[in-house]
Amino acid sequence: MEISHERARLLDERIPRRVRDLAQHWLDSLSDKARQLVQVAAAVGGSFMVVEVASMLRETTASMLPALNETIASGLLICPGEQTVFQHELVRRSIADALPAAVRQALRQDVSALRRQHCLQVPMPPEFLVTGGRPAGTPVPGSTDAPAPLPAPATLPSSSAEPGIVHRLLPALLMARSTRTEPLPLGLGDELRAGLTAVLQAHYAGVELTGTADAPLADRADRITRNTVSLFADGVQRATTRARAMLAAHQGRDDEADAVTATVVMSNLEWAVGNLAEGLRWGQRAVQRLGPATPPMWSPYVRLALATKLSDIGRFEEAEGLISTARTEAEALGQPHTATPSIARAMLLLQSSRLQEAQDSARTGLEVAAKTGGGWVVPVGQAVLILVALRRGDLASAADYAWRCRAAVGADSTVFPSIHFDWGECLVATAQLGARRTAELLTTTYAHLLTSPQLFVEEAAAAAWFVRLALAADDMPLASTVVTAAERFAAANPGRPTLAVAALHARGLLERDSEALRQAAREHVSPCAGALAEEDLGVLLSAQEEKNGALGAAALRSALQRFVQIGSQGDIERIRAFMEEHGTPVTSTPRQGRTATAGWEALTETERSIAHLVSDGLTNRQVARRVSLSPHTVNYHLRAIFRKLGIGSRVEVARHITHSA
Repeated sequence: MEISHERARLLDERIPRRVRDLAQHWLDSLSDKARQLVQVAAAVGGSFMVVEVASMLRETTASMLPALNETIASGLLICPGEQTVFQHELVRRSIADALPAAVRQALRQDVSALRRQHCLQVPMPPEFLVTGGRPAGTPVPGSTDAPAPLPAPATLPSSSAEPGIVHRLLPALLMARSTRTEPLPLGLGDELRAGLTAVLQAHYAGVELTGTADAPLADRADRITRNTVSLFADGVQRATTRARAMLAAHQGRDDEADAVTATVVMSNLEWAVGNLAEGLRWGQRAVQRLGPATPPMWSPYVRLALATKLSDIGRFEEAEGLISTARTEAEALGQPHTATPSIARAMLLLQSSRLQEAQDSARTGLEVAAKTGGGWVVPVGQAVLILVALRRGDLASAADYAWRCRAAVGADSTVFPSIHFDWGECLVATAQLGARRTAELLTTTYAHLLTSPQLFVEEAAAAAWFVRLALAADDMPLASTVVTAAERFAAANPGRPTLAVAALHARGLLERDSEALRQAAREHVSPCAGALAEEDLGVLLSAQEEKNGALGAAALRSALQRFVQIGSQGDIERIRAFMEEHGTPVTSTPRQGRTATAGWEALTETERSIAHLVSDGLTNRQVARRVSLSPHTVNYHLRAIFRKLGIGSRVEVARHITHSA
């Protein structure tokens, strides 16, 4: 090999033995399912779509998520866009070459047939971090892979790095609900230091400060940079210790950037472990500390960090006010900063059960992030879209968002861990796999969700949802574990009624306590959580048919009406199916939800949006960018549109919309 400018070039077409040994070592470290996924993907070629490999393995996207996450965490695969690729092409070749030639050929024939069947247009593989040293367009000897253009050598960041890295990492740090589990990569840390120094020097050069006049500008910027970068710590305890020490030793102005940052980090870490009062106190103090010494880039994210916490506990109006102020500040800073307020507002809208607005706000934020470099906001925005799609009964889109969310987490080292990602995946798995298999996952892959303070405060119905799942799987120990955790969390935060009612809802389900469920339905701040509690009440009373059958039917109709008002089509269909199965009439409830099976009224809102874009002449790939879906999922929806409208072409879609108008 010849290595120059951080790129490796083979001097011989043969793959070195040490690369083959590395590839085998990598494979041996994976689980059986992850190893099978990697071997099939390696044979398929340089890039692939997850749904393809899942179909070839006779799995669903949801059931493949643990294996997919494992391969990304191992560093084998990355997902820079809609396609998933091997991070190192030589490793992919090594894995593929280790398979018998007949097997490779059969797998490639299978994926070709699959792509023809679904009309998938798969682009050429993107550039790889390590190339075979071949001239552009030259195939690999002995390989049937299509040639891919080779990139120009990557350039190293200079010592005078642009402050753009700050646009990505600072919001991630200030908005994170936890901390990193490992240090920043060396190159990224150096780039962040250079960018922060440039931002701080530019700010302090134009601001007249009192109390620190004897400190040279360069020294002040260097001190604040070192303090801030130290907060990108590897572990909660280390981050907490550093933030506390920094605040204790801070001398000078409390509104300097490092003091404000440490205060926000303290707020986030207290919130993550369930100390809500302390989390709010630190968050409010951070907003109060904003002043002349705080660079403008900090202000919107400090406000948004507090706004998301207020939204978690149902103080939606206060949160809206902070988001509005942050949006104004972000717009003054320029487009890279406007994505975060949109995503933060999408989370608030989802928690207040305003599904369409949440979807629109998330898509707006993702559109900006796609243009400017997403960082932390991309997977959080995708997580919002997962939950909206599930509420609307659109499982195909939810599964697609789940994979894209996890791929974004694995592909971007600026993303901090978030409970949103695992929660969305878990819900998709339940919808596709059923209660029993998901309950098994809750003892392994998603075990941390069962006792997560962060999840219980952000998702009002999470504890009750786990109990409902456990009861469906006849797993009483699992149900008891969740109820105990929810009650312990509520007791540790006595001033938070949202937590108390969530624990009451979970306990009511476990003990079949109709009064507890009735109270939860009445007191939940979240409209969706309240409707779920009323549904649980109706199901319980309906089981006592002789005594409370009429009361159960009334509760179910009330829950149905609440879901209709929310626009939660998936919940509407579930309740209707239960009522029809038990012979409970639903005619007393206005049928505001769509119930048609054919025609325009049968289309979901996503399908209607796609139909309009198709009628405007957009391709599947162009539509996918507009609605934040993959081209494959757009194709899935387009087939559903054809079926419901009784047509067979895109031209007929346009004609149908024109006639309807």
